[in-house]
Amino acid sequence: MEFLSGFARTPAVFLGCYALGLVSGCTGTIGGGNGQPTDTPNGQVVPGGIGSNGPNGLSSLPTAEACQKRAIEPGPAPMRLLTAQQYLNTIHDLVGDVPSLASVFAGVNGDSALGFVQADVGQVEMEAFQKAGDLVGNTVSADATTLSTLAPCAGADKRSCARTFVQTFGAKAYRAPITDSADIERHLLVFDAGATTSYEQGIGMMVSAMLQSPRFLYHVEIGTTDKVADDAVKLSGFEAAARLSYALWNTKPDDKLTAAAAAGMLSSKEGVAAQVQWMLADARGQTMVRRFLESWIHLSDVDALVKDKTLFPQWDGSTLKTSMVDQAHAFFDDILGAQGGRLASLLTSTTVFANKDLAPYYGAATASTNFQPVQPQGAVATSGLLTLPAFLSTLAKPDESSPIYRGKFVREQLLCQLLPPPPPIVPKAPEVQAGGSTRDRLKQHEVDSSCSVCHQLMDPIGFGFENYDALGQYRSTDNGQAVDASGEITAPSDIAGKFNGVVALGQKLAGSKAVQECMARQWFRFMQSRFEQEVDACSMTAIVDKFRANDNSLNSLPLALIQTDAFLYRRPLDSKVSP
Repeated sequence: MEFLSGFARTPAVFLGCYALGLVSGCTGTIGGGNGQPTDTPNGQVVPGGIGSNGPNGLSSLPTAEACQKRAIEPGPAPMRLLTAQQYLNTIHDLVGDVPSLASVFAGVNGDSALGFVQADVGQVEMEAFQKAGDLVGNTVSADATTLSTLAPCAGADKRSCARTFVQTFGAKAYRAPITDSADIERHLLVFDAGATTSYEQGIGMMVSAMLQSPRFLYHVEIGTTDKVADDAVKLSGFEAAARLSYALWNTKPDDKLTAAAAAGMLSSKEGVAAQVQWMLADARGQTMVRRFLESWIHLSDVDALVKDKTLFPQWDGSTLKTSMVDQAHAFFDDILGAQGGRLASLLTSTTVFANKDLAPYYGAATASTNFQPVQPQGAVATSGLLTLPAFLSTLAKPDESSPIYRGKFVREQLLCQLLPPPPPIVPKAPEVQAGGSTRDRLKQHEVDSSCSVCHQLMDPIGFGFENYDALGQYRSTDNGQAVDASGEITAPSDIAGKFNGVVALGQKLAGSKAVQECMARQWFRFMQSRFEQEVDACSMTAIVDKFRANDNSLNSLPLALIQTDAFLYRRPLDSKVSP
């Protein structure tokens, strides 16, 4: 079957697009713009409104009192495509395990970066969704046990059984009831085509068709006619349930949440909050904040990192990469559990977990493959996330550390500051020379006017990480020279000043109101799949205030965001508000 190209050629696509009225291409935004950054001519990505703090400090957020006098404003609502992991999780919850399904999405449709709405579906994604849908459909039709569970049919009226299947399985796949008779008949046309061979074939073709429909592949939200402001309407109970389940669990609503939606229990702010409590306590919700942290630091990139084989022979063909990722998991679980999720602990914790691969990083030794707390020896210093080997390895080059990458992370990801774009022609970096440290080579940025404007914001911060090499290993010398880990932050004012080493940097960042606000912004971007904009100012105020009221605990962020206008409501389809 084809996907998204030539609607009339296949019932699968026709039923999905026609039933939704998405006859213009089955992609895009339902009302009010998508909130994506704008690409300027020089290639700089500029978030709209309050999404970008300048390098000199925070933008201004309104007070909670001021927000009480403002009308509800949910901001843009992009129609988001399921990520690869959401697709796999949803299929597992719908039909169980499907052998080889994950391999279909190898390198396709990965999670989008925080704040960026996914691009339109391309040819590669189209083919992957087609292949995946057909694979699931064939698996269902060939497995008698699965088929009898999903589409039992003991009587002679097979089409009646198929009709029931459309309403039961379809409601779960589309995250909303299917009650329109014409809609049901369109689905049954697909069944009829397959049923000329067998009932099983008809059901399998219908499964394949449903899984290639935009109603399955996208978070589709129409909203209700229940207005709460001139430009804000309530979501339906089923739309709210889908928002909650994909935000907290990364998969479709389960039977309990669907029942709550059907009973009208998601029609109020308080009702939504009540569902959040048990959903976060569920095993699927307990990893939610950790998933945010892993996405935020691009932990999945570790496996694809390339390191110099001569300098770091232990990188390829060993278990070091896996150990780094597993160590990050253990670290995040400890921060979010034993240490209460506090932002300060994330940036300053001295608790270290290691196995046989990573124990040497800390001057320790163990033969165990399991992670256990270890005590760093000698001069080895630790400061939470900032000294995590997986984090430091991704922010490094194949053969050396990178003060630029590391300083840029602090500016953009911990301070939410948009840096100036690089010059049109970037001078080639000096080659590594014997007897010259990384810091020495980067002195060029101080004298080159085309580089200094941007690098003076990054390099002085990044130099604080210089005790850690390209694999995140502690070192006291760099290329034969004593490491100089002194640095400086020029802004914002609450942390401006000199420091020496990453531990001192972590302490500065941990006490910064700018960092607290930025973490709230990063959470918004993760949950909403877009940058915050000026219209989201009051939603951001609510998140920041609740974050601080809860001792800046990352564990408080899910409920804080879910109770904002941006999550609870959407603009009506006929909204005249510009993106």
